[in-house]
Amino acid sequence: MTKAQASRAMVSVGRRLRTLRMDVRPRPTQAAVGAALGKSQDLISLMEKGGQLPTDQQLMTMLDLYGVDEVIRLDLLAEIREARASQAAWWDEYLADLPRSLVRLIELEDPASKVSIATGALIPWPFQIHAYMQDVDEFHERENGVEKTAVQHTVRRRRQDIFFRADRPAVLAALCSEAAIRAQVGGPVVMKAQLDHLVEAMQRPNITLRIIPFSAGAAAATQLNLNVLDYPTPGDPGVATMDTGTGVAILEDPKEVRSRRRRFDYLAGKALTPNDSRELIETLSKEL
Repeated sequence: MTKAQASRAMVSVGRRLRTLRMDVRPRPTQAAVGAALGKSQDLISLMEKGGQLPTDQQLMTMLDLYGVDEVIRLDLLAEIREARASQAAWWDEYLADLPRSLVRLIELEDPASKVSIATGALIPWPFQIHAYMQDVDEFHERENGVEKTAVQHTVRRRRQDIFFRADRPAVLAALCSEAAIRAQVGGPVVMKAQLDHLVEAMQRPNITLRIIPFSAGAAAATQLNLNVLDYPTPGDPGVATMDTGTGVAILEDPKEVRSRRRRFDYLAGKALTPNDSRELIETLSKEL
């Protein structure tokens, strides 16, 4: 994880600490809490924004000040320890070859409980097999070099693990245009393997893929590429991301997130059912 960036787990802890302080009457200021810890107001502000985790001793002092009961203390302590553990992340070894915006995106994806994805004429990234990636990124390989592109493909495959892991796999709701399953990316052999992989993945209970048919008109022609990430913490508004062509735009403002949810819902309303989508994919696979 990029240490200068607050992980989603740290942001969740910070939000809970701020809520606990704000619920106290009379409400202590950040400066008062800092004084109780022998620290500055800036440190309390940083903690509440998710930029730093409190030590166990600092946490106990804060919770004493807030009058928090034992159940909440133990739960919050467990969440903080889990957040600390998350700071040693699998993607650390690839940081030199990844754009900062992609690193931030991976940090946000990893703890997500659900990911909603809408793409245009490409198979959504969680389903892409390696041979498909190679053909899609042929141009980028010329620009970035073979080794760097290979690293990015490895990272993309590892990102896919959040949907296939044995422990609490994230829910995936994906949409793509009919163009994505008809274009023979990599040729007939690669595309058949890709389509067969889609059908296999769609059998998992946590994964849904729906095709937006050409008959849907403009909805099927969209070049939109967006993700909406949801988290298990109650009240968390989630995060939306969009591929800008040169990087990833990360949108954390709740209004922006709601706007992207509406866009996803609009496209979902134009898509085939999961069963009809699977049957279409199977038909195209047999034709290759």
